[in-house]
Amino acid sequence: MADGSPMAIVAGACFLLAALAHAWNWRAGAWLGAAGAVILAGALAARGLGAGRWPLSSEYEFALAFALGTALAAVVLGLNPAWRVPAVLGGAMVAAALLVVYARFVMPGFQRAALPLPQVLDSAWALLHVGTSALAYGALAVGGVAGLVFLLRAYFSRAAPGAGQGEAGRPEGSAIALLLDRAIAAGFPLLTLAMIFGMIWAEVAWGRYWAWDLKEVWTLITWLVYVLYWHVRRRPRWLGRRLAWLAVAGLGATLVTFLGVGWLARSTGLEGLHLF
Repeated sequence: MADGSPMAIVAGACFLLAALAHAWNWRAGAWLGAAGAVILAGALAARGLGAGRWPLSSEYEFALAFALGTALAAVVLGLNPAWRVPAVLGGAMVAAALLVVYARFVMPGFQRAALPLPQVLDSAWALLHVGTSALAYGALAVGGVAGLVFLLRAYFSRAAPGAGQGEAGRPEGSAIALLLDRAIAAGFPLLTLAMIFGMIWAEVAWGRYWAWDLKEVWTLITWLVYVLYWHVRRRPRWLGRRLAWLAVAGLGATLVTFLGVGWLARSTGLEGLHLF
């Protein structure tokens, strides 16, 4: 059965080439990133056709969808010259490539198997929830990479945070901070929508909107980090490194939700309603 794995590897290579290309030519990086996204979408489509279901029902498939969302967010956000920061866009492509590597080469074989769709996932609400989550995670990953680049540049330039100090100071005065803000502006509403879809799905599947499942709790924590970001993003005392740290913290919470919760559940034998 064709599962799209070779295409996923090619897509990951395209993302790495896109990261390198961003260092010298944005257009080349954008085209390579877009090509990788198309190939990865084809890989997921091939897996779905081979399995006879939507390819969003396992951790492996979600990792590929997460990589696709990250690459798409980087390409789309880079279309605006005001947000075109090669270090951030290239870093996002590296993140997309690492997700492909994790899915294809780190995950155990049983997690990569294209299994039949569990009955609980046979729902349009499940598809909307998981698909929207992948897009949200992708945009938020770009924001997290932007925050990390901002902090690294501030550290190496020894610049103090504060208003009106250019790229290492007030976020609104720099392309990095504009890109960071726009990425989170795209990802946060999508994350909110994904949670709403998930709650509706939970009600349909299990008869309750919220069960305090471990992944639900960490999704809520992640969402609250971005609520805090949105609440303080225009306050002068938060401008600069504090907002960048919030973006990085949000990315960390996102990765814990995606990777850490599943690992903890498998390691400790905790029961959960989520399959991944």
